[in-house]
Amino acid sequence: MSDSENAGGAFADALTLIRLLATPVIMVLIVWKWPDPQVAILATFLFIIAALTDIFDDWFGGASRSARRRYGWLDDIADTLLITGVLIALSYVLYRNGYFYWAFAVPVGVIVFREVLVGLAKGYELSRYGWPDNILSNAKGGFAMLGTSLLVASPWLTQWIDSLRAGTDRVMEVYNTGSPLIWMAGELSLWVAAIFSIISGFKILSYRRPKEGAA
Repeated sequence: MSDSENAGGAFADALTLIRLLATPVIMVLIVWKWPDPQVAILATFLFIIAALTDIFDDWFGGASRSARRRYGWLDDIADTLLITGVLIALSYVLYRNGYFYWAFAVPVGVIVFREVLVGLAKGYELSRYGWPDNILSNAKGGFAMLGTSLLVASPWLTQWIDSLRAGTDRVMEVYNTGSPLIWMAGELSLWVAAIFSIISGFKILSYRRPKEGAA
């Protein structure tokens, strides 16, 4: 293996590590002072950076099971921790402030339960061989990332949209009836991710890897 390939694998592993380290920081920010708009902006920025590392680690180092990556097995774990950790932090803040309700709780519960169940049932096998190729799992991850980022960003993004709606003549009217569109879009994305989670989770749990040497 060439030095450039080794360097690419090491850089990819570093990006995965950044995603792992960013997760608890984002969670602390959310629990600390979300939905304060300034804190929400910082948490959103960190979440987007963490999400982008998921794209670029594959770009530079190949798939998680690539021979170029020494710690590629952490890739899927980092994705799971980022999504579930941030959703749990949001759930805690909503519950603490009396805004925890079923339309949010159901998809979050499905996503988190699916990840825990798959991890407990298939964790060792997946850490050794990687996740089976499953387009629904990729779609689930994409919608979960999108939904979570919209929810985290909703305080400042809604404020910005409301300022555009307000103009100069209807400022008080608009600010007294803030737009729920960003939050609703985030919830909708989570519902789609939850549906994909159920289907892809069943496929993973029922998947049987062919024995080595089998035709």
